[in-house]
Amino acid sequence: MEYLLKNGKSVTIRAPRVEDAEAIIELVKKADSETRFLAREAGEFKLTLKEERSIIISTLASLDRTWFVAEYEGKIVGQCSVGLIRQYYRYRHRAGVAFLIAEEYCNLGIGGKMMEECLSWCRSHSIEQVELDVVTTNSRALNMYRGFGFEVAGTIPKALHYKDGTYADEYFMIKRI
Repeated sequence: MEYLLKNGKSVTIRAPRVEDAEAIIELVKKADSETRFLAREAGEFKLTLKEERSIIISTLASLDRTWFVAEYEGKIVGQCSVGLIRQYYRYRHRAGVAFLIAEEYCNLGIGGKMMEECLSWCRSHSIEQVELDVVTTNSRALNMYRGFGFEVAGTIPKALHYKDGTYADEYFMIKRI
């Protein structure tokens, strides 16, 4: 789906293709080195091209999860995933979402467009509750999530432990749909 951004340019939010694997790997490595808000330290993402391609194929074949990339001016600049929390019946009303956008492409509205696609997928799969974790100091992400109606359901103290010995708390957020 093509969307108009705040800067007047367009972004395409679409499913990844096998041929996107290398660009996705580079995006993840770049983003990991740009922020402390993601799960990994720089250099911890170790998937090979073959492994990344396999993940793309299996995700596209799945009925319980999906994945979107953001393509801006011909380049993969962001990605998001959405899927069931667990496969058991008692959990099938819940889905989790996760986002990653290269720093230089933040504040253009790309995250919001990816969220729209994730929520659309959730509605089409009878999801009632969407969940995510976010570092409590990530004000940019918090503003977006709150703008979509997510609410803090709890705090996970010391959720992330950094190499420098410091910690970050995370909010557990939910949105009923």
